[in-house]
Amino acid sequence: MRQTIRQKSLPLNREKWRQIVEVAEAYSRQKDAFLVEYAQVKSLKDLGYKRRIRDERVAAGFVSPFGLQARQWKLALEDALWTLERQWEAAIAEVRDRLHRNEGLTPKERDYAFWLLDKFGDRPRDWRKIEAIFRDEDLAGKKTELEPAGRKKVRHGLKRLFRRVLGKRPRVKKARSFVVDQQMYRVFMVGNRQYVAVMGLSPGKRIVIPLSGIHKLRGNLRVVLLPDEQAVEIHMSREPKTYPAGEEEAGIDLGVTEVLTDDSGKKYRPEYGQALQEMSDHVLDKGRKRQKLWALYRKNRERDPGKARRIRRHNLGLVKQHKRHRRYRAWCENEINRAFRAFFRERRPRVIAYEDLSHLRGKARNKGLSRKVSQWQRQAIRERLEYLCHVYSITDPGPVNAAYTSQTCPCPGCGWVDGKNRNGDSFRCQKCGYEGDADHVAATNVKGRLRDQEITKYTPHKEVKRILLKRYWENHA
Repeated sequence: MRQTIRQKSLPLNREKWRQIVEVAEAYSRQKDAFLVEYAQVKSLKDLGYKRRIRDERVAAGFVSPFGLQARQWKLALEDALWTLERQWEAAIAEVRDRLHRNEGLTPKERDYAFWLLDKFGDRPRDWRKIEAIFRDEDLAGKKTELEPAGRKKVRHGLKRLFRRVLGKRPRVKKARSFVVDQQMYRVFMVGNRQYVAVMGLSPGKRIVIPLSGIHKLRGNLRVVLLPDEQAVEIHMSREPKTYPAGEEEAGIDLGVTEVLTDDSGKKYRPEYGQALQEMSDHVLDKGRKRQKLWALYRKNRERDPGKARRIRRHNLGLVKQHKRHRRYRAWCENEINRAFRAFFRERRPRVIAYEDLSHLRGKARNKGLSRKVSQWQRQAIRERLEYLCHVYSITDPGPVNAAYTSQTCPCPGCGWVDGKNRNGDSFRCQKCGYEGDADHVAATNVKGRLRDQEITKYTPHKEVKRILLKRYWENHA
């Protein structure tokens, strides 16, 4: 887990911007060519030997057809291979997750499937196993007890799962960034201004970029283009400072009126709800107005082409819309960061239990809530949670099964589950009369699922309710 430091440049003049765009376009085309070349299954075994691939191309006298210098195409090659590896690792994680839910496998078949997918210890992944799934090659370990017919069945099942989760192979559709290593740039100061001179397409000539701040730049840098501002961002990754873990366990409930509520009942950053509400109202209002303007444009497209052209040019552009969305996104991400940092500093837990609300996307009954949920910064929340778990040395068991956590009474002697227990943000048990905040109740129950042996992450929600009701009636028999 690495931390990314961002440093913005001042607006560039026309010539410097043109040179930066040329480098980014050449780098992107070269990376895309490598992505296409190595996206085949037959190249899987090469993902673990990136340096060897580079050396083979150097020995063959490879020259970039897009004008990149030698150091540049080598970085584009490494970037493409890492992109492919990340896609495959994400697909493997998804396949593993689906295997946990698949109850149609015998224990031996499940063991063989995980033997093919698992990476043992700190050793690099053996990509030959993944390649064997697609090529239907019979591989078996020393402890494999499954017969050849059973192994073939498992490989065919894994192949079908991979085809469902892999999707399209990654491509570079737009030139957004490029990478430079330590030998491809120079950092210097002129007065109180810091500059970085990066390698361009012309040998011996560098593009000098003035930076808006001062930071110690080292290692590989990623230069990210900001076309709206005709500027760039310099991204540098480094290992963050870590802290020892605490002793307690904690449960959190993610929300849309605040970032999270913990099992002590404290709510973190209610300003997040305000940001989401403003964002939702803005999208609704602008969407309605834009639909009217589109209707007016279509009406005048043949009747008055000049008016239609002016409507589209001056009223239906996307520059201001994208700028406002970026501003809202930055606001939401800022609130998420503040909330999680405050939670980790105050609680310092050893283990965190949290729910997975991704299934709510586009399925909420209330349209306003559905619109908020669809814009919910899930990616930002997941990345911030993973990063801070690494910083504070916290064991992350992954999301727990959150079914009925906000409808179940948290009292040890009760545990009654009923949809009538919750009314908006309020909770009142229909059996024992316990009253409290619904998010606090959910966070408490989520924490309790950490040690629940019967209700696992993959238990169907109907089975969860059956288990909860069974426990209640056994306690009150």
